[in-house]
Amino acid sequence: MYQSISSFFKNCVVFVTAFCIVLTVAGSSFTRSAQADVIYHAFDECFNNIKDKVPQIKAAGYNYIQVSPPNKTASRLDEACTSDKYWYMQYQPLDYVLEGNLGTREDLKDLINTAHENGIRVIADVVLNHLANYKNVPNKDGKPFPEAYPIFQNQEYFHNQVCINNYNNPSEVENNWLCSKDDPEGLPDLKTDLLYVQQQQQNYLKKLLDFGFDGLRFDAAKHISRDDMTKILANVPDDVLYYGEVIGNTYEDSMSYVPVFPKVTDFQLVNTLKNAFGFGGDLRSLVNPSDTRRALIGEHAVTFARNHDTWAEGQFDNWKFDQGDLPLATAYVLAIKEGTPLILNFDAFNPTVVAGTQFNQKMKGQDQYYRNGSEIAPSADSANLLFIERGGKGLAIINKAGTTFDVQAAKMPGLEVGCYNELQYNFKMCVDKGDDGKKYITQWGGPQRGGINIGNRTALFFVKAEV
Repeated sequence: MYQSISSFFKNCVVFVTAFCIVLTVAGSSFTRSAQADVIYHAFDECFNNIKDKVPQIKAAGYNYIQVSPPNKTASRLDEACTSDKYWYMQYQPLDYVLEGNLGTREDLKDLINTAHENGIRVIADVVLNHLANYKNVPNKDGKPFPEAYPIFQNQEYFHNQVCINNYNNPSEVENNWLCSKDDPEGLPDLKTDLLYVQQQQQNYLKKLLDFGFDGLRFDAAKHISRDDMTKILANVPDDVLYYGEVIGNTYEDSMSYVPVFPKVTDFQLVNTLKNAFGFGGDLRSLVNPSDTRRALIGEHAVTFARNHDTWAEGQFDNWKFDQGDLPLATAYVLAIKEGTPLILNFDAFNPTVVAGTQFNQKMKGQDQYYRNGSEIAPSADSANLLFIERGGKGLAIINKAGTTFDVQAAKMPGLEVGCYNELQYNFKMCVDKGDDGKKYITQWGGPQRGGINIGNRTALFFVKAEV
């Protein structure tokens, strides 16, 4: 997604793809997996900077890196590698050439090779709906619109210049320009139903795959009809996994894209998280939210607490979290079995988030159960507490209260007998059977006490210790 000088970008859609092919990197075989795990969103980061961070990204538990659009884009008024003020210029393509503000073609290749050498796959952001605002096209040398765009020099390749007025009208959303009173020129909207346009875009996708990318993210996809997008994706290999960020107005709106995109971003869950973690919210509302359509079906969901759209100033303010709630909401996204988590780079190295990322990786394939707090301790049935068990081998506890939760005795009926390592604060919890045959927490941090002691506004992640 992208940001204009005004608010007309608030209704765009994003898609992500991951691939399952084999390619050779630096003389060795690298297998692309169809299973997307946790994605580090390197939003508006220069390629060399990301390359330098690959060891840190790997150590934190991420196995995908998503970069901002790598094609040639409009020039910026800031230094891209040190500022994100004009990030939205990355979403105004001039041409489908791998050269832009974030680095050279060689810089990008070095990043991909370094990532692959570390077992990390790379996703490219792709903008197909529109081109750069004509006033931002450099060196047009008096050429009239649209002759300054190298591969789209004829008027016939663009829809008529009419601004989208009603974002609830699919015809307007798919055929009109993204423009406004503040920016009347707007972004030239391509006629994606034309064979020539589709062929140019298919060529670009092939170029990205041949270059070494393992995934694609399609920006503003809701502005392209489902039929057109299906044709554009026709030559993507069958074993490629792609998923999308759809800013659906409703559950049904989001899920209506699943026939074209197997996965879509779960803004329904973002709304549910916002309500649960906000003042007066109840974490117990997060138990199986997809059952009541407050979240998408897990296998079709790309999950997050915030992405770069909800981060951006003046956009989606209703989905912005209080700073203290954000890592806790992200902890939930990482603790649950459902979805493919997408973590914005600004949040990626928060200690709670890193622990959650590592928990997510260790719990792959484990079942999930939301334990009622009353089964643990009488006072644990609270709007401020959530207990998520993973297959008897893992446990996540979230406390959103401003006070510590402390009980000297606590049952733990769902976990296996044994000891568990906590990933954020690095202490041990042990579970054993009592004289009544029920399972209790017999050690919490040390042999001198059992029960539970979890600090205010934090999350804990326990994984069963290896024998």
